[in-house]
Amino acid sequence: MSETPANPAPLSADEKRRLVGKLVAEVESALKVSDFLRADILRNKLIAVDPMALGEIIKVNGLIEEAKTAAFDRDHLAIWNKLYDNLSEEERNGLFYSMKKMVVPPKKLLFSHGTKSDRLFLIERGQVTIFFPKDGRNIILSQMGRGDILGGCTFTTISLCPASAVTHSEVHLMCLEGGAIGELDDKFPGLFDKLIDFCTTNGRVDEIVRNKRMEKRELVRYLAEGVVSAIVLTNEGQKTDAVFRGDLANISMAGACFATRISKKASARALLARHLHLSFACGSKDNPVSFRVVGRVVRVSSHLYDDYSVHVRFTSHLPEELIRKIAPGEAKGDDSRK
Repeated sequence: MSETPANPAPLSADEKRRLVGKLVAEVESALKVSDFLRADILRNKLIAVDPMALGEIIKVNGLIEEAKTAAFDRDHLAIWNKLYDNLSEEERNGLFYSMKKMVVPPKKLLFSHGTKSDRLFLIERGQVTIFFPKDGRNIILSQMGRGDILGGCTFTTISLCPASAVTHSEVHLMCLEGGAIGELDDKFPGLFDKLIDFCTTNGRVDEIVRNKRMEKRELVRYLAEGVVSAIVLTNEGQKTDAVFRGDLANISMAGACFATRISKKASARALLARHLHLSFACGSKDNPVSFRVVGRVVRVSSHLYDDYSVHVRFTSHLPEELIRKIAPGEAKGDDSRK
């Protein structure tokens, strides 16, 4: 029984030329039926077969972009012209064909308050109700429809959902999954920053929650200094090998915020909603104060370079007497939710 050689013999110049021609023809056939995924795969194969076939590669790139532009949903473009007007043709096509069309029936949750979500929704038809669960009941905050963005606040920041969203009627959406952003950002540097600017300028959910004072803080936060050691816990509450340290910024009976350095944004995002075993060392040299508590990460704020602020909500409140010992003054202007 013969075996396939581990390293097949390289193609001759004639074989390579014939294969390149065949791939170009297959790309053209795929574009006739608007099979853009297959066209992109064939283009990548063409580049792998002969990266020096510059004429054919340029031709194929042009054909694919022209076909994508011609097939672009004009109604979608009209709704989201504020977004697409700031993008190049390549960025526009890359973003549009990375999104998924969704039709969601009535009474379906799109996201829930206090949970993780990295999906961005663009509403094209139908109505979505935004509500906030409080004291055992759901408080309706707003109705959203055609031209509104959902998920912008969690898509552009590392935070939990500030409210819940449920479909009121059948809703037609375009959805961009967070996992698609890495690939888009590699192909089109700067596109993610443009998306963030668009969501920050046009998103309304975070502002609605803030204006309705749904997450009004009942416990005073205080400026505090000290060192925080954090151990990431498993879902079962067991300690892992993931350990990091930070500098305490402020604290209340319900939670705390501390600064730390994290080298990768993916690592920072992975902390969201995780439980941490926290060891605090505060106070002065003459009057040291130490304690331990478990907290859940509700937000991770990015600063310059690799600096982050980690905001945690304690699973049980600290004694007021303990806060008095370690916190000399009231904190102002912090955006953590505790």
